[in-house]
Amino acid sequence: MDSTYAGAYGHVKALYLNLLRKDEIDRIKETKKDEFLSVLSNTSYKNEIDQFYNRFKEPDIIDIIINTHFLNNCISAMQVLPSIGKTLIRSYLSKIDIQNIKLILAAKLIGKNVEITENLLTVGRSFPLGFSSSLISKEEYRNIIEQKDIVEVINYLTRYNYGRVLLPFSVSAELSRDVSGMSLALDVEYYTDLLRNFKFYNGNEGPVLRFIQSLIDLRNIMTVIKEIELKKPAKELLIKGGSINIDRLNEMTKMSIVDFIKDLPYDLNEALELYREDGLIANFEVELKRIIHDKYLQIFRANALSVASTLSFIISAEIERDIIRLSWFKKYYNIEKKVVDIGYGI
Repeated sequence: MDSTYAGAYGHVKALYLNLLRKDEIDRIKETKKDEFLSVLSNTSYKNEIDQFYNRFKEPDIIDIIINTHFLNNCISAMQVLPSIGKTLIRSYLSKIDIQNIKLILAAKLIGKNVEITENLLTVGRSFPLGFSSSLISKEEYRNIIEQKDIVEVINYLTRYNYGRVLLPFSVSAELSRDVSGMSLALDVEYYTDLLRNFKFYNGNEGPVLRFIQSLIDLRNIMTVIKEIELKKPAKELLIKGGSINIDRLNEMTKMSIVDFIKDLPYDLNEALELYREDGLIANFEVELKRIIHDKYLQIFRANALSVASTLSFIISAEIERDIIRLSWFKKYYNIEKKVVDIGYGI
């Protein structure tokens, strides 16, 4: 039996103790806004609260605490991974940097200032829109933000793979005042990189490959939903590599959203009912994520001798971050609208 991942599995198994229990999550969801920080301080987030309590105020401190805790979890999980597994995990987490790069490019295009506060990116001091990642440091984000325009940002990013992908757009984006082409190129690179860095090592990594394909499905399904909703062509925006053929998806753009959802190999009835009530499509993405996570997380966690066990922990930590952040967001802004439950992942 190959023991390459044995040490990593034992390390990650111990890290699961750092994730919140269901009862702790429920208590956070039920607490009032003015008691939120106090309730959170009785959990594993206490270290981050102690670190930032005297430096930041609400609402920023909550996001800083949550994201710093998530980053610490990611860094801890990757510490003892063998290089073959670390490459895939880094590839998975690069979606944070890609989202932030999109944010910075869009802000530069419209002349808005991007600021970094600890582990958060904001535009014009609004609610935090981006998270720092475990891949690009805060110092590097500061350097990227300080570039005066899109061309300089792209040139700076040539030290990463992102710059190579963006370089062909360095002139056209400024002229067209549009970053959609760059956004698509970054998305294509993200999923291509995930598939490229996936490797069969012990022969038991099949569920990880199918999980990546499901992520591509999720992205393509949401692209089609947006086309149906906004009447914009999606053919050139669909990405190959998922389990649903993109030619089939392109044909389905002629359907109504209700018919399209019913024809998918995913049960999105809860999100569909909410869509019928309020016309919002965001719940489809949340429910798709929950379905994919519910299907694969337990399989990954049980797969001790592969990268799957570490990936399971990273995803579970990510879900926890999103649950707490959504709960805080709803309380702080007094939003009562019903949304699909993100799930626990633990």
